[in-house]
Amino acid sequence: MKKITFLSILLYCISFSSHGQGPKTPPCEIVEVTTDKVIAGQQFPKGKYQINVIGISCEEVIGEEGLFSKFQQLGDNSLLPEPWIYLKGAVGAPKFVKGKGVGFRVERIGD
Repeated sequence: MKKITFLSILLYCISFSSHGQGPKTPPCEIVEVTTDKVIAGQQFPKGKYQINVIGISCEEVIGEEGLFSKFQQLGDNSLLPEPWIYLKGAVGAPKFVKGKGVGFRVERIGD
């Protein structure tokens, strides 16, 4: 009976953790993109964007010296600075990653 209960709990946890691909922490901030941008081949039309981080601090991503601002300053078809990559095929909002478990998500939430 204990084996069945443990297995049921384990399967429930695995099932629960695979649902909800969205962020698990509150957003850092809402930022405004004032002109249409292309970052790593991804369109970012002007508007308001919510930024969530994973394994990195909000301070590293937000603000004039933050990564998202630096990425916006790149030319339309420029590569991201090493080791950053755009995670193609990611479910949901565009994601930029530095490595396993480190990155940020930029989700357009309004005009």
